[in-house]
Amino acid sequence: MIAGTAAIVFEFPGAGIITGIGLVLGLITMMGSMAIYFWAGMLSTSAVALECPECGKMTKMLGKTDRCMFCKTILTLDPTKANEK
Repeated sequence: MIAGTAAIVFEFPGAGIITGIGLVLGLITMMGSMAIYFWAGMLSTSAVALECPECGKMTKMLGKTDRCMFCKTILTLDPTKANEK
């Protein structure tokens, strides 16, 4: 962005090309980050909410195993991965 603006201000030859390339690259990276945040948000809405057995707070679980976001206890819904104490 700074290089594109400098090219316009100081009237470098090819200033329009430099500015256009910068705008296109910026647009592509912005759309990519927006897609990643959208994907993470959709993943969070489908997460299973459960109560942590250690701290008793509600937490969300992504996948078959996850950790409590408060006390970091390992949580699972798969009985084959659960270990007995």
